[in-house]
Amino acid sequence: MSTRTLYFESVAGVAGDMFAASFVNAGLVAFEELEKIPQQLGLSGVRIARAAVVRASMQATHLSVSWTDDSWKKKIQPTFAAHSYVRSPAAQGLGGHWHSRYIDIDRFLAESSLHAAEKTLSQKIFRLIAEAEAHAHGCPVNEVAFHEVGTVDSILDVVMAARCIRLVAADDYFASPVKLGRGVVQIEHGTHAVPPPAAAWLVQQMQTSETPRAIVRENVELSTPTGLAILRALDVKFLDQWPSGRVLATGSGAGTMDLGNYPNIFRVTLVATEAKVSKTEQQINPTPARFEEDQVTEVVLNVDDQTAERTAWILESLMARGALDAWLTPITGKKGRLATQISVLCAAALANDLMEWILENSSSFGLRYRTWDRKILSRRFEDRETELGTMRFKLGSDLQGRILKEKIEFEDWRKRQ
Repeated sequence: MSTRTLYFESVAGVAGDMFAASFVNAGLVAFEELEKIPQQLGLSGVRIARAAVVRASMQATHLSVSWTDDSWKKKIQPTFAAHSYVRSPAAQGLGGHWHSRYIDIDRFLAESSLHAAEKTLSQKIFRLIAEAEAHAHGCPVNEVAFHEVGTVDSILDVVMAARCIRLVAADDYFASPVKLGRGVVQIEHGTHAVPPPAAAWLVQQMQTSETPRAIVRENVELSTPTGLAILRALDVKFLDQWPSGRVLATGSGAGTMDLGNYPNIFRVTLVATEAKVSKTEQQINPTPARFEEDQVTEVVLNVDDQTAERTAWILESLMARGALDAWLTPITGKKGRLATQISVLCAAALANDLMEWILENSSSFGLRYRTWDRKILSRRFEDRETELGTMRFKLGSDLQGRILKEKIEFEDWRKRQ
């Protein structure tokens, strides 16, 4: 059994647009998967473009976001009015400068039609940025107003990053020490030392490295809050070199800035590591595996003081947030009380987010979790013509491609009854 590891290399720092561009350059994600995001978010007039560029004689991919008008502002912030702003501690003195509030972006993402895993990761990234801004300005998180990070290009940078992570579905995330830059930088709130306050808060607990001498600029910011928040949301582990294993793909995303003889790029590498099998295991399992194998996390909690309505809502919400399965079991709790055990099955990478959500939204004061090894059928979907019209079938096969079972998707069948 092999594991897939993504290694994020801060060749010249990290930024949101560089992150997603590296996946496209590596061939890990098709550009078309990112290109359709504005339409899926209902952002008319917004377009993502791709360009092949050269940075210090090295080829890379550059992604950019453009828009024909300001209609996207109304979509993200329904209360938007020209030349107005939210009067919060984080937005004092902005006059007519438009900006977006964290709570509006969080709502916009929550109500979108994005895949549940993409929503969860995008919201987590913006939450981290909001917490950084709140710390920098000394205000509550829900009063944070974004400036550079609140524009549609930054929002799409975050969503593109979340889509890349979901589509590649790696088992582990590693990163090189982050390069931050040097000197001072001009931002909406004046001149600040690099890294500026929000970025400095985000980089806590991360490993950093000095700015290469080949970068001769006196004042240069190499890593943006968006890029740092993406790495922090993924809870990357830091390495000074590529992880060992078989390299499956590697690619570079370019930043807009020209650093002369030093390549302004961020690089991603996908590595497959084969698990070592002992001689005993080889004797026990001499034949090739017939089915896919992976690991999942089971989260369990007991509730005896929660309404049935809320329990049902929690199950529905967990499935919407990317859980693989969720179910209820009647049990007898302490003092002979009738109680309910809530069980959730999810990918290991999503477990921590779901557990945090459960503790915030259920009546339980604690939960337990464990990891299970799984064998599963390879699954795919197929549209077929039937007497009731076109129906979607779910097919399960082994690793040799033999179809072992199939069934009509229940929702398709129900719509035709």
